[in-house]
Amino acid sequence: MSGHLFNAPERERFAAAAGIIAAALPQPATDVIAGITGLSATAPAAVEAAAMLAGALGVQADRIAIRDDMWIAYHALFAPGAGHIVYAGTGSIGLHIAADRTTVRVGGRGMLVDDGGSAFWIGRRALDLVWRARDADPGFASPLASALDAAMGGAEWDVQRPYIYGGGRNAVAQLARAVAAADDSMAREILGTAGGELARLARALVARAGDLPVALVGRAASLHPAVAAGFRAAAPAVRMRLANPDAAVAAARLAVGVAVAQADDNEN
Repeated sequence: MSGHLFNAPERERFAAAAGIIAAALPQPATDVIAGITGLSATAPAAVEAAAMLAGALGVQADRIAIRDDMWIAYHALFAPGAGHIVYAGTGSIGLHIAADRTTVRVGGRGMLVDDGGSAFWIGRRALDLVWRARDADPGFASPLASALDAAMGGAEWDVQRPYIYGGGRNAVAQLARAVAAADDSMAREILGTAGGELARLARALVARAGDLPVALVGRAASLHPAVAAGFRAAAPAVRMRLANPDAAVAAARLAVGVAVAQADDNEN
């Protein structure tokens, strides 16, 4: 599910996911914290998302807190003010949440602007390099080219075009796995450069919010050791570690904290 409720298919997917969550709960929920991709607490669609979740889960809308998924991921790894996270999944973003709950965000503007170092960026870069090589030499062959061809069902542009433009951003992002599996010099260069792009986000966070530990998270970050190596080469002074936060557990823990605080207020 995503917070792009202005898009009819995404709205339907959101409603379906809310129903799946409701059916899976072992008992009725009382408080909800939802970390939703592409949706912040202040976005106009946050009210609509809360209403949809309230209807599906049988929870009062004022007991539902809408946050974005990176807010949840941050709290899974750090107390506010204790560190930075750099996320590399389909897209990429860097985030710091200060002790006073203000946030610093870098990147995260989507594929039409940047998303440097993300799975989409890796897949797009690989396609770009392979097709440029084929423009110069139609017989160009390499492990990377073969891996991309296999992932899309053929080497011909007439085969790859519907995969790319029919599947869009997610389809291109899936090609990052083929890049990692190819493990040739061209693929490793792409992956190392992706790490450098993620390091740029980390350096920006350190410059703006302090020299704190950085957690590098997301599936694209752990695709291949070359990503972390590229990060460290581009930001040797940054204290980075790879991490795999459990966002669901973090959200539940935060929701319990909200419920306890509200119960204490009621008692007082």
